[in-house]
Amino acid sequence: MTAAEMAAKRDTRVLTGVGVGALCASGTLHFWKKKRREAQPYRGAREEKRAFSDALLRARERTAVLARRTEDAAGEDAAAIFEIHDMLLADADFSEGVRRKIDGGKTAAKAVEAVAEEMAAVFEAMADEYFAARAADMRDVGSRVVDELLGGGGELPDGRVIIVADELTPSDTVAFDSDKVLGFVTFGGSVNSHTAILARALAIPALVRVGEISDEYDGAEALLDAENGTLTLFPTPDMLLKFATAESARRAEEQRLRALISLPAITRSGKKIGLFANIGGISGAEEAYRAGADGIGLFRSEFLFLGRDTLPSEEEQYQAYSRVARIMKDRGGPVVVRTLDAGSDKVVAVLAGEKEENPALGVRGIRLLLSHPDVLRTQLRALCRASAHGKIAIMLPMVVSVKEIVGAKEIFEGVRRELAAEGVPMAERIPFGVMIETPAAAIMARELAAEADFFSVGTNDLCQYTLAADRQNSALAHLSQSEADLECVFRLIKNAADAIHAHGDGKWIGICGELAADTALTARFLECGADELSVSPPFLLKLKEKIRLID
Repeated sequence: MTAAEMAAKRDTRVLTGVGVGALCASGTLHFWKKKRREAQPYRGAREEKRAFSDALLRARERTAVLARRTEDAAGEDAAAIFEIHDMLLADADFSEGVRRKIDGGKTAAKAVEAVAEEMAAVFEAMADEYFAARAADMRDVGSRVVDELLGGGGELPDGRVIIVADELTPSDTVAFDSDKVLGFVTFGGSVNSHTAILARALAIPALVRVGEISDEYDGAEALLDAENGTLTLFPTPDMLLKFATAESARRAEEQRLRALISLPAITRSGKKIGLFANIGGISGAEEAYRAGADGIGLFRSEFLFLGRDTLPSEEEQYQAYSRVARIMKDRGGPVVVRTLDAGSDKVVAVLAGEKEENPALGVRGIRLLLSHPDVLRTQLRALCRASAHGKIAIMLPMVVSVKEIVGAKEIFEGVRRELAAEGVPMAERIPFGVMIETPAAAIMARELAAEADFFSVGTNDLCQYTLAADRQNSALAHLSQSEADLECVFRLIKNAADAIHAHGDGKWIGICGELAADTALTARFLECGADELSVSPPFLLKLKEKIRLID
């Protein structure tokens, strides 16, 4: 569309998507497209493998550059994304898969694309959106190697623009000149992708899942409102004025909330509430620290296990756990690491058993770990070693009986004896807790409390199992949308809280599911006896503000 045609077609149009963060931007759209040279014909296995090895090395060097650039712009937390990328590039399964396809007659570029897509598909098939979003990282890694093989890139126009693309990778996001980019809009994508995480860390508004936009709007004026999930094409003067006013108010609110970072999460009556963060990998720890989290209430360890054909080693796990422990060391609260919660929608290929008709009620969580004690033992060794660097706490998922805790603790005590005999440093005491995410655990809480140091309520599964409503089924979402709907769940939580508190000895209960971030329910959680609330880092300050207003 020419400038004249665009000027004649200035009908305001509002597109909707899913916003990343709560920022806004006003500017012109620029449709981003990468360019690559045409692939060369197959040159023979030896030549293609040599080209792949050289490209892989350059891709890892490029990844290190991106990590340093990200750390300078957004901190070590955001840069950790590229450490994960480097692990993927160094993965033997990736390299061996590429070489096998080269032996089968594919060029290095085609082989890389095929293997990266196969590995990404493992993530994409998962119902859990967080883990499905890891598919984009695998594709980014593959694309980076192909760029080194074929050459690739693109150019930004003069001036500041809102980037529009089918999908953006973390590499693209960091490589853009931040002085030129006002925001991002993607046709697909996920709010949990590493690209979205980087956009938040870099304070760049983004909108994902808007559906395909015609490139006839390349150069069009637009308003990007990430908070409300909208992209307005050809906004009116009144809209632009409203945007400017709202942006000013947003900045004022942001400053007000930032002022709370150093203040405690304490009610008006003087009750101190632990305000912890949920994280899905190393990349969330510093964001939680910057937002004033007292500790980590849920560290999902699955990110180390998913999307690969081998189990992570003890050393690999130790490095991840100890790094987060060091980041949070001076905050007072623990880093609560949930042992591998595989099964259901989070499938670890090397542990997958027979297909289950109802995997949500199948071999998952602690059930899977007790059937693979060597996997649990390796993870517990890594966690015990990491406890030398900060306050590590261990939490078991999907517990329904005392015998499951006892079985896991027997392995835990055996691991501690082994490490002590080896002279490995570790904390004198490592708290051992249980997730309350089944009605069985809530009902048997008094017996479980005798074995556990703490409870943490996983509201997602507790609601699902109590209400007999699949949490992935949007048609049933109305069953848990109000405090009245959740009365049965609150009663179970109170039963668990009374049970753990009856044992004294500093035992506590927290809430770590999605409902913990719903400030309309905060007072009720505290009435039930919650000592701690754990939410995603972006929700920490608003939740702290709410807590400080409760009597």
